[in-house]
Amino acid sequence: MLTNDSHAFRLANAHLRALISAQIVDLESDFEIVEFGSAVGAVVNGTAWALLTDRHDRGLGPAMIWALGNGATELKVFTQFNAGDLARRASFFNFKTEIFEITKDIATSAEITLPTVIKVVEVTAADELFAEFIKSSGADLTREHGVLAGEVCGLEVCRVVHDVSDTGLDESILEIGVGSHDREMFKMLHGRTATLESLRKVVVDVSSKRVAGLIPHPLNQLGRERLLRHLLCASPDLVDAVSLESAAPAMPRANLKDSVPCCARGILKNGAAVVAIFSIGVDPDVIAFGADARQQIDPSADLVFVSPPRDIVPAIVRLAETLRNPARFYGCNLLDASTQQQD
Repeated sequence: MLTNDSHAFRLANAHLRALISAQIVDLESDFEIVEFGSAVGAVVNGTAWALLTDRHDRGLGPAMIWALGNGATELKVFTQFNAGDLARRASFFNFKTEIFEITKDIATSAEITLPTVIKVVEVTAADELFAEFIKSSGADLTREHGVLAGEVCGLEVCRVVHDVSDTGLDESILEIGVGSHDREMFKMLHGRTATLESLRKVVVDVSSKRVAGLIPHPLNQLGRERLLRHLLCASPDLVDAVSLESAAPAMPRANLKDSVPCCARGILKNGAAVVAIFSIGVDPDVIAFGADARQQIDPSADLVFVSPPRDIVPAIVRLAETLRNPARFYGCNLLDASTQQQD
């Protein structure tokens, strides 16, 4: 977070002024630059200009909400990273938005970026051999961006990774644990080869703690959006669906610690296909995330956002109203052991 008197803010302020001046010929009027989230921005003659300073991959939603809240009619975003991904996400909205990638060797030079196309990565045949092993332990299978993993109530407890064997060959192995550090520790204590008995013990232990309404514990505080998805997949009627199953997001998540929305696909009671996005907490980027996910999973599907009712705030609803293809919201308090529904 920048502050108006910080050195980082002064640098970002000067950088954005230089970028705007390079884009607007004969810029006469002075303008104020403000900080919002992980960005700085200014509105000049009805156009919002934003420079992302951090969390570039999730910077589009906050910038669009800020622009709409300041009465802008269009938005121009400058970023050094993820420009093509942001341009792809921006294309799903009616609000005119252009993404500029900053030239690394010339700080004031930036070019409009075209949307990138996501390359689909499937789980390899060698990795798929572990699918039945994971299922027999009681864990749920997930396949995301070429990674086969096992989850318990939405928390990953094992995944298939590639390692170099003693003979120097690349091989697929199953590692047990919650996150990379836990998997490495488990391997040090129990050996390189995962056993079904070991995995079943982990599944039982984690499932006993991943229960809504329990006293907070590290195992029930991680990936709460995935716990919400797990509960809705078991009770799809709460979002007017007859079936739901986990689906991969458009982009892989970086780690297990950060709260990132997750996805499911299914069939509604009226027979229509649906893509559901689950999130916990007020997430300014959830609409852009969800629109991107629908395009990758099923572009023709209905799009619904599922979160606790307190997290469905007016700014996010307003941004959803600018989508080219509409979406709707469901408020669910399942993690608090009660449920409410909002259409």
